Amino acid sequence: MKNQKRLMILLFLLIILALSGCGSSSLKTDEIVEDGLIINSISIGLGESKEDEGITVVTYNFNLRNRTNKSIILKTVEPIISKEIQERLMDRDIKLDINEKIDGDTSEALTGTFRLDTKGLDKEEIMKLDINVKEFNIAIEQVVGINEP
Repeated sequence: MKNQKRLMILLFLLIILALSGCGSSSLKTDEIVEDGLIINSISIGLGESKEDEGITVVTYNFNLRNRTNKSIILKTVEPIISKEIQERLMDRDIKLDINEKIDGDTSEALTGTFRLDTKGLDKEEIMKLDINVKEFNIAIEQVVGINEP
């Protein structure tokens, strides 16, 4: 009976030790964040083209944050838009060529525009199109070297 009690106490202590070891290993502050690129905020503006009547210019601004501790080269950014909006695009290529370095733990403000064919639509009908940009295809380049002790 006494041995069984000691064995239970020893088993209980081993479980506590194992659980406390697992908890502390996930709290490293110098680890690289896997989803290192995030968008802090996005704003969208709509305006009428000065040159062409019936063309709506969509301007988007957003902050891209590099949460990793390594620099990256931001190659291209392309807004993801609905199929309905894609069909109204005046220029099919809305990808921005950036080619800029973003240091680790910093943010970069980015701005882009695209033009939509809205001939025959009034302001309310344009607003009903739900012109929205919430996501982007982002191409990056990162230099990776050997990890030396």
